[in-house]
Amino acid sequence: MNGGLMVITAHPDDEVLVAGGTLAACAELGLSTSVVCLTRGENGPIAHRGLASRQTLPAVRAQELREAGAALGVGLVKCYRRQDGGLRWSNRSAIAGQLARIIDELQPDVVATFGEDGLYYHSDHIATYELARMATRQAAHPAALYRSVWSAAEMRRLAGELRRRNLPTGLWGLELEDLGVEAEDREGEVVVDVVPFVGQKLQALYCHRTQLEPGHALLSLPDDLAERFLGHERFAPVQARAGATRRFFDRVTHMAAKMAHG
Repeated sequence: MNGGLMVITAHPDDEVLVAGGTLAACAELGLSTSVVCLTRGENGPIAHRGLASRQTLPAVRAQELREAGAALGVGLVKCYRRQDGGLRWSNRSAIAGQLARIIDELQPDVVATFGEDGLYYHSDHIATYELARMATRQAAHPAALYRSVWSAAEMRRLAGELRRRNLPTGLWGLELEDLGVEAEDREGEVVVDVVPFVGQKLQALYCHRTQLEPGHALLSLPDDLAERFLGHERFAPVQARAGATRRFFDRVTHMAAKMAHG
C-alpha cells in the first residue's frame, strides 16, 4: 500500500516521541505506516536489571520497537544495526542510499524525523535529520519531509503543572523546561490533533520498558495532562509539496476530530 507516513528515527522509542499519535491516526485511516530505525540503541539505559543485560539490550530494544509498532498499528518496522552513538561518523552516503531505496519502495506521502536540533541536541538525532534530508533528495519518489518540533512554551507549562502536583519533571536525565523549540523557529508548522490516540501513544511508549527508569515524567503523567500535552503533534516542513502535504495532514486531523466528538 503506497502513501501514508514513514518515520525515520535513530533509536527504539524515538518513533513515539516524533510521531506516535500521528502514526496511530494514519493506521486508523487505513494509510500505510512505517518506522525505520537506524540503530538498536545498545548504549541506552537499562531501567531494571531483570529486563536486559548490556549484551542482550540491542535485541531487547529491537523487540520493544516491534511491540510499540504493533501498539500503534504500524504496518512495517525496520531496525538497522548502525552503531548507537556513532551516526555522525557513519558512512552517510550508504545510509542515505539505503533510506532512499526504502522511500522509493514504500512511496510515503510524508517522511517525518527529528529537526536540526535533534529534539534535545542528541548527536544521533541530528545525524538522522541530516540523513533523512539526503535520502528524500536522492529518492525518485517525491515524499515530503517534515521535522518533529516540540513547543518550548508547552514544555515549560507541562513542567510547571507536574511540579505543582509534586510529580517528576525529568526524562532521560533532561528537564522538560529545557526542551522544545520557540515559536519563531517553527515556521510553517502543522499541528495534528491526536487526542483520540493518546492512550495508544502511551501504550507504545510503555513498550520501551528498558528505557523508562523510575522518576521518568511520562511514567506518572496524569490523564488530563497526557491529553493536554501529548494530544497534539507538531511538524514543520523541511522539503514539502505544500498542497499535497497539507491535504495529508488535514485528512488525519479531520478524522481525529470526528473521533473526538463521537
